[in-house]
Amino acid sequence: MAAAYSEGAVPKLSCFFAIYTEGSGLVDAFRAPPNTDVFLGEMARLEVPGASDELFGPHAALLSRLKPRRGFLLGITREVKGPAGPFFADARQVLLQATEGVSGFGLDVLRLWPFPLATADEALPEEPLAEDLFSVGFTEMGEHGYRAETFGLAKLGQRELSFEFHGKGLLEEAALLCGHLTDWLLEHGRRVEHGQSMAYGFDRLTFFAAEGDAGGPFRGWHPPVIQKLLPASLFEGVGVLEVLAMPEGASGEQEHDLTLTLQRSLDQRLLLEELDLTGDSPHAASTAQVKGFVTALQSLVAVREEPHASKDSGWRFTSLAEGDSGENGVTTLGVVVRRVPELLRCLALPHGVRLEWDQFGKLNLDLSKARHGDVDLDDELDDEAS
Repeated sequence: MAAAYSEGAVPKLSCFFAIYTEGSGLVDAFRAPPNTDVFLGEMARLEVPGASDELFGPHAALLSRLKPRRGFLLGITREVKGPAGPFFADARQVLLQATEGVSGFGLDVLRLWPFPLATADEALPEEPLAEDLFSVGFTEMGEHGYRAETFGLAKLGQRELSFEFHGKGLLEEAALLCGHLTDWLLEHGRRVEHGQSMAYGFDRLTFFAAEGDAGGPFRGWHPPVIQKLLPASLFEGVGVLEVLAMPEGASGEQEHDLTLTLQRSLDQRLLLEELDLTGDSPHAASTAQVKGFVTALQSLVAVREEPHASKDSGWRFTSLAEGDSGENGVTTLGVVVRRVPELLRCLALPHGVRLEWDQFGKLNLDLSKARHGDVDLDDELDDEAS
């Protein structure tokens, strides 16, 4: 059965491996995992990626120069409700069993990631992380910035992602965004679909199918090497989602490229790394308690407490300026940041931090009660239908 994309359906998880040898066949005397379809066959026509095909990883150049005598295709698919991790552990075992004692090269087709069969157990971790499941390619477009494209999210039944941004310094942040989303997909077993909106840090992302509302076709959106190696009967494709951002405070109502969203995420991450803390950025629509009129990083105290409600960011701002009315109120972080943009890089600091700026803008930072620990992805990636 083809691993086609269908909105709202149970995710069909897939792993496809092209295996190249100098003449050896593969081992087919193994039992398929429960509720799993396994395909193993020799290529009727030997297809090896060439120098013009985009591959990733330390062995990409070597595979493009390889001259194997035989090629095989191994496919593993399963319909899954819930977390995806166990499927990839089973797929790893199938690959290791099929190539036991065989020398040659393997290619994770959807990720475009080649590896020597001798190190397959290392190339495919038993408990894969997001970074083990996808590759991301960057295309420089001159004055138009960069385009990022993922390869491998199709293994999760998820459309691949494509988005644009400006600034070479944001390349790592762009890859991290893809990794965060993949972590979320792995944990929840749900897919991001056409028209969906999702909070990412302070801002919001919106996803649009590249073919629009037409609902396909999907296969043509994948690189030629994937289309050559995987017949349509095994992989009909999933297509591509274009990602746009709606940054809080940006001009106009329309979506923008991801430059501002990635820059804000980078600024917050660098501050957390500088202080050796972990934290999460509340969305612009989250609320904060404000005492006084906050207009600058002067005569100001900012404390992040445990939130009292789902929309509460935990931030409490108090103006110490002389003559301030001192009235209490609740507003959104979007309003606070529009008044004091410099506050944004601090908003991902964890609960328990206390920041105080004196009348000259000098900062006193108290981390003695700061909460340490891992970030809950649900705090960072909160999905919501648009």
